[in-house]
Amino acid sequence: MCSAHSQHNWTAAWVGENEVTLWTMSARQIVQRHSMTRSQSDAQQDLLTALHLAEVAARNPILVCGLPQAAAVEVPAKPAELAPVQLDLPPWQPLALPGLRQKNPLALMQSNTAQIGGFLALNPKWDGVICLPGTVTHWVQVSAAEVVSFQSTLSSGLQAALAQHLSVDGTWSESALKDAVAETMSRPERLAARLAELHANHQLQVAQSPEISGRLWGYLLGAELSAARPYWLGQNLALIGSDHQAAPYLAALSAQGLPVTQADPARMALEGLIAAWRRLNDKTNAEPPAT
Repeated sequence: MCSAHSQHNWTAAWVGENEVTLWTMSARQIVQRHSMTRSQSDAQQDLLTALHLAEVAARNPILVCGLPQAAAVEVPAKPAELAPVQLDLPPWQPLALPGLRQKNPLALMQSNTAQIGGFLALNPKWDGVICLPGTVTHWVQVSAAEVVSFQSTLSSGLQAALAQHLSVDGTWSESALKDAVAETMSRPERLAARLAELHANHQLQVAQSPEISGRLWGYLLGAELSAARPYWLGQNLALIGSDHQAAPYLAALSAQGLPVTQADPARMALEGLIAAWRRLNDKTNAEPPAT
């Protein structure tokens, strides 16, 4: 392991929800970037396919985030102190950052460790809540560079499934979304009834697709914001997500008058992997030579 750390060139790998991204690095400099759409079946196999396509040499050191084979660490935990696990994925032997898990409420994050670590590396004195939207969205409470707790929801995954059922595309009305957020936050017990109304709207063709899509997002995010209120009320808020993922959340949060800092997910993942790689090298260089 020590000899691998001493090499100048290395590969940073992030197995995200939809893509595998590889960065060929020379110290902190990006030499080349490769990206491959996930098959959505097996994170390890998707990583191996990406490494083959990018022609990463077997001897090349690799640090990856997003593999379930690296057992998750219980929170509270500091991303800056997570120890990578060495895996045997012939012909490669990558080091993998662990995910985070929580007992109560039961929750698991696997591909977000590097993103959180990257955001905190760039904002070392930041305390607050980081929202990471995706099929499973995570609300992560951070204090003193430590993940204290997190809460997860399936709002985006439900939205994708229901949007297909309602035959609506990705275009949504912001005003409809904000109105629906307010409705659900005031009467969260009526969520299922509101969704049934959308179903009737679709069948009777009473409303246009952007209206239905906006209200669908709003109903689901209104319920999510109600459940996550302790996480965002009075907190500094950061949102790590692509424009497509972040837009509905930004609209819902702005309706509550909440300022949000948005960060690019791939950049945060890379910054987290770079910070972890530097720590590995610093630790290796500090170790006394074997006698």
